[in-house]
Amino acid sequence: MPFICENVECRAVLARGQVRSSQEDKGWCFYCPDCNARNELKDVGMPDGPAQLVQPERPSPPHRVIATAHPLEDGRYAAQLRVQRALAIKGTYAVEERWEELGVFINAQEAVAHANSFAAELLKA
Repeated sequence: MPFICENVECRAVLARGQVRSSQEDKGWCFYCPDCNARNELKDVGMPDGPAQLVQPERPSPPHRVIATAHPLEDGRYAAQLRVQRALAIKGTYAVEERWEELGVFINAQEAVAHANSFAAELLKA
């Protein structure tokens, strides 16, 4: 099983031979050779045996979520959302999904919070 860099901008798929693991204060990790991002590893080996390192299971790969508030003429804000779902290959995302108006809110913070909540529910599936 290859390792995948969890940096949203990178998403490098790395063979075990490309990864140099190290044990730090925070535990096992590897630094991506492409972007130098720290990626967590977990030791699943026997307590007295050699380390057997795997990447921790994630519910899904990291996606790009951009929630914004668009000001309207009447002083309210439209919640907007753009989502790019990460695929399990380097730098590749599915086609971007867009919502121009998820609702209208009195302030920008409420609009952004609503868009982020909508994204969280969308990405659960």
